[in-house]
Amino acid sequence: MSPQKSTLPKKKMKFIDRKLDEGMGKAVARRTYLRRVEDEKTGRERWERWPEVAERVARGNTALVKNFKGVGKKHMEEEYKLLKKHISNASMLMSGRHLQHGDETQPERNMEVFTNCSTASSSFILFYLLMNGSGVGRAYDDDMCVVDWDNMPNVRCVIDTDHPDFEWGADESVRDAKHKYGENGRIHWFEVPDSREGWGQAVEMIEMMAFEKKFKDDMLILDFSKVRPKGSPIKGMQDRPSSGPKPLMNAIAKLCTVKGAGMSPWKQAMFVDHYLAECVLVGGARRSARIATKSWTDPEIFDFINIKRGGFLWSANNSVAVDDKFWKQRTNHAKKVLEAIMEASYKDGTGEPGFINQHRLVQNDDGYDGYQDGKYAESEKYKPMKRSEVMLAKLARNAGAKVYAQIPNPCGEISLNMLGGYCVIGDVVPYYCPTLDDAEEAFRAMARALIRVNSMDCLYSREVKRTNRIGVGMTGIHEFAWNMFGYAFRDVIDEEKAKDFWMTLARFKRAVVEEAEEYSKKLGVTVPHTNTTIKPSGTISKLFALTEGAHLPSMREYIRWVQYRSDDPMVKKYEKKGYPIKELKSYQGSTAVGFPTQPLICRIGMNGELVTAGEATPEEQYKWLMLLEKYWIVGVDEEGNSLEEDTGNQVSYTLKYDPKKVSYKAFAEMVRKYQGEVKCCSVMPQQDTTAYEYQPEQPVTTSEFMRVLNEIEKDENLLEDIDYEHLKCESGACPI
Repeated sequence: MSPQKSTLPKKKMKFIDRKLDEGMGKAVARRTYLRRVEDEKTGRERWERWPEVAERVARGNTALVKNFKGVGKKHMEEEYKLLKKHISNASMLMSGRHLQHGDETQPERNMEVFTNCSTASSSFILFYLLMNGSGVGRAYDDDMCVVDWDNMPNVRCVIDTDHPDFEWGADESVRDAKHKYGENGRIHWFEVPDSREGWGQAVEMIEMMAFEKKFKDDMLILDFSKVRPKGSPIKGMQDRPSSGPKPLMNAIAKLCTVKGAGMSPWKQAMFVDHYLAECVLVGGARRSARIATKSWTDPEIFDFINIKRGGFLWSANNSVAVDDKFWKQRTNHAKKVLEAIMEASYKDGTGEPGFINQHRLVQNDDGYDGYQDGKYAESEKYKPMKRSEVMLAKLARNAGAKVYAQIPNPCGEISLNMLGGYCVIGDVVPYYCPTLDDAEEAFRAMARALIRVNSMDCLYSREVKRTNRIGVGMTGIHEFAWNMFGYAFRDVIDEEKAKDFWMTLARFKRAVVEEAEEYSKKLGVTVPHTNTTIKPSGTISKLFALTEGAHLPSMREYIRWVQYRSDDPMVKKYEKKGYPIKELKSYQGSTAVGFPTQPLICRIGMNGELVTAGEATPEEQYKWLMLLEKYWIVGVDEEGNSLEEDTGNQVSYTLKYDPKKVSYKAFAEMVRKYQGEVKCCSVMPQQDTTAYEYQPEQPVTTSEFMRVLNEIEKDENLLEDIDYEHLKCESGACPI
């Protein structure tokens, strides 16, 4: 049944320049998205203003219209005005990658820079995607780990003595290496290019030689002399400083320790990928967000469940891929696996490993067989070596033979082909829309904007063309429910009471489905296989102090503590203006400055009806998730019947429980009852941080909050700050 089109507004929404939230919002924006620009009046450098961000991001996205035939400048200009209006108003918030990189150069850039997350089936592609700032998911199933790293060559990293980063006594010089190893049929030299692609090729060389099993006794020498030194500007990262060649040289040295360690290929791959991810994180400006999955039926699944216990391999969140057979618990193996997962998750206090319900992820295999030529991972910027196609083809055959070939991205909100795919996502904020018609306009505009992103050059262009997958999400949902309908959290989980709210979300879902279909046909591209989602939206939502994605607010009021060096002159400036200051004994030479912070939802007059994450029961939160999946992810028609085809992705949600109040028995009962009923959900214990001297966020009472606020002398020239601790996803899935 085709979704019925809703009536669009007769009056156009007014153009509003939404102000970033004072304090945290501005601090987040400066730390992550705003650029330094020259002021036209004074000629001095200053931070961008939010309308200027809207201007360049809208220009960048709509410039992609030229990638399609049959749509011209008129359409481009109409879309530009619409995007600029909604982004300025904050009723449309493109993903953080768009806010950071979006401008008129977007059509010439690779899509990886504008995608949040992805999947990969080999180590060199995973590494390349991480370097592009993408969070990466990988399936470590036995049949998806086809490289035995015991067969890798002996690897040496060398660098010229003239290179600024060369260290005497620590590095091997090119001159010494040539004298020592010479050149013959068993010695292979590779000069590493100074680019992301070059670094990817270096890892690709090692992985391919290991896969081919012919070079175990050979030597591969990687020459890093051409890689720019530490501190050099990276043009594609707004001139942020380069890490230099050392992080990768060190990572490869660690990677080589896998050889001869007697591990199964899947376990080897987990260590290799961890060392490469560490290297990316050391680079500073990029994150290292990963999810590692393994099928519950694999023989060594118990090793996977326990592999992180004790604090190892921290760069990935681990989840076991399960299905409906698993949840029916009819075999002893299934029972033992479930018990082992719950034991590790609860008793280690980590929430890991989690569960991925593969049978509930949307999978559409149209056109999938063509990948068996091994050419599904190549772009204009990066083309794997010809010899790599053999390995990639084998992976495609193995994936094609699986019942379930989909896994989620690290944050869990998008269903992706485990061979490779991207999260192309953005948020709508219906709370900032004057009417429901304005909100529907924003949802439709976001669907079109994301489809345009899929026209960019990328490594997985075949998969993108095959699926055209997008994820239209929303944030500030709780504010919207209260503002438009007068419903607090416990009202909305009463399905009958809040029927008008849920049917409104269903209306927006149908609008996205319809717009995705109509716009795709207009552009001559595949109708998106999936279209709606809810992402974590942590950093983006902080710009306007909104509740993040589907999550409840963690606290009503809190002090946001930011660490500074004690001799930083800013400390005295903050202290003089009345901000709370504390000298940290655990971190010598460090001082923390406190900034009073209050989410928007605490300022909109909810009359004591606000529910925080710690106050909602697990059962209430599971009910919330199920309703979101019913009305927004899957969708219903105007009579309340489920849409014929599920075109939704997932809701990224971290359900917190208090282990002091929830016993292991109650936890196990909760998991058995609810976890198999939703597509994805991270179940994490609440951490008691009161024993720590430095807490990034310290909860306070309303009276304490107001006391601190009243003691501060406002100064427009003294801006609040934020550090990276506050920008991490709640689940830890996407650390920056």
